[in-house]
Amino acid sequence: MEKVEKVEKEIWVSQRAYIIQMLEKFGMSKYKPRLILLFIKISLSSNDRLEIAEKKKMKNISYCKILGSPMWLQMATQPNLSFVVNLLFCFVYNPGKAHWKAIKHMLTYIKETINYEITYYHGLSLQPIGFVDSDYANNYDTR
Repeated sequence: MEKVEKVEKEIWVSQRAYIIQMLEKFGMSKYKPRLILLFIKISLSSNDRLEIAEKKKMKNISYCKILGSPMWLQMATQPNLSFVVNLLFCFVYNPGKAHWKAIKHMLTYIKETINYEITYYHGLSLQPIGFVDSDYANNYDTR
């Protein structure tokens, strides 16, 4: 028979208001929400750099600032964003079209998860579980 622990208190943490504000700030509030965090079979590389004309267009877009906002979400309530945020930060100094497209896709996924929250229980013992996807061959820059 399994031992059942008594839960005395619980706290729910949601960042719904932060997500709404973030999407409005970056002009993504009207986009259709997406169910998948990243494109299937996406391969991002540092070779996906912008041409000179494209750099002028991207000058008004702060790739780093836009990417920093989901970083706060991944630390507080949505750890599922960690892989994608860290992957996209690898290209912060010279992002290309593919990187920008991946950020926009991630933001529309965040719009889909706007009602996600994390619950903390007081009195439960924690048994962390971790998963690793060590697919070095899919990283075209460092494999």
